[in-house]
Amino acid sequence: MDTGMRLKYHRLKKRFSMEETASGIFSPKELKKIEAGLKEPGLKELEALCKKLEIPLAAKDNPIGKVLVKNFKNSLLHPQNKGKIMEHYADICNHPLLRADEDVELEFDIQQIRYFIITGDLESAEKKIKEMDRFKEFMDQEQYYLYHKYNGNYNYILNDYENALKTYLIAEKIAPKSTSAAEMGDLYYSIGISSNQCEEHELAFKYSELALKIYQQEFVPKRIVECHLNIAITHEHFGNYKLSLEHHKNALTIGSKLDIDILKFTTEYNVGFSNFIYQQYEEAIVHLDNALKYIPNEYLADCVSTYCLLIRSYLETDNKVKANEAVKAGAEKIKSKDIALDSPANSSFRNVYMEFMALTYLLEGNETEFENILLKELIKTFEETNSFHDLGYYFGYLGKIYFKQSRYKESAIMLEKSKDAYKAVLNIS
Repeated sequence: MDTGMRLKYHRLKKRFSMEETASGIFSPKELKKIEAGLKEPGLKELEALCKKLEIPLAAKDNPIGKVLVKNFKNSLLHPQNKGKIMEHYADICNHPLLRADEDVELEFDIQQIRYFIITGDLESAEKKIKEMDRFKEFMDQEQYYLYHKYNGNYNYILNDYENALKTYLIAEKIAPKSTSAAEMGDLYYSIGISSNQCEEHELAFKYSELALKIYQQEFVPKRIVECHLNIAITHEHFGNYKLSLEHHKNALTIGSKLDIDILKFTTEYNVGFSNFIYQQYEEAIVHLDNALKYIPNEYLADCVSTYCLLIRSYLETDNKVKANEAVKAGAEKIKSKDIALDSPANSSFRNVYMEFMALTYLLEGNETEFENILLKELIKTFEETNSFHDLGYYFGYLGKIYFKQSRYKESAIMLEKSKDAYKAVLNIS
């Protein structure tokens, strides 16, 4: 930073006004010119300003600080162990050399945004984002790029996928040419997953493919798996189920060799889901059973979702004994957690819980309650999330029940809705 920018940076850090900073030295108008780079202060004035701002007369070279922040940044790029990252942060966060010069301090503050997101401290992440917004003019190109990227990460974690995607795409435009391949791979992957969430599947495919090529060259197995999963999801939306299953199997082959339970769960679940869609129910059951072995305790919604798909697979193979066993196991898991359904924080769990209850009623032969929960709860949820395959499945089931009850007109309506939903899955107009 030049002299004027450096003075302005520290004045804003201390939240001093122009008048307060210039008082007793020269006029606020003169300070404004200095901060804008239109005038250089005399030595006496510069010494007085630095004394008031409690900073050294000139910025010092800080190679150790640069190494500290570089190592911290690298540890956050592909986090494997949250505990180790927190230990690393605790070791360095109060190190004086991280605040010894403006460039290192800016870099560390920006990296803190990502640290807080990774560790789940979203309140601190939001606070740091707002704080750093005041210092955007002092950032170099790389810092400005990272600020936008981490802003995207924050929006994504809040499920604000549209803002996340918009911010990621801005970050791509302003990324320096010197940005490392690993860093660009991470950005492309972020654009890919947020694009899928925004139903921008062609964009998701493009950027997930770009990310995959980088991760294959850099050999980052975890991200290779995640890219295969995201590409598989895009193929599902394109109706390319064979290609989707191929990518899911690639993810499973690589993911099974990594000691990351949540990744093993995700790959097994997705292969199971693809087999279910492709009507390979026996194969689906094998992978869904495997998925339940790896699901971490805190992922209750995903666990219940797996039980729902498992129950549906058993129903399709006419194995009601196993379906009831899955219902019992799922109910015990739900009971052990005692989740408040009316809490907004538990909305995703509430949705899968309603599906689980619908399947429970179906197996009990309680067709009235199955119908009620479907029409009052599930259909709306599936429509809001564009879950056309689920809509087709449950409309079809309800159509069969109505036919059995001699409600032929209603049956015909439901079966027609089922057909329309499946057409939407296949992108048939």
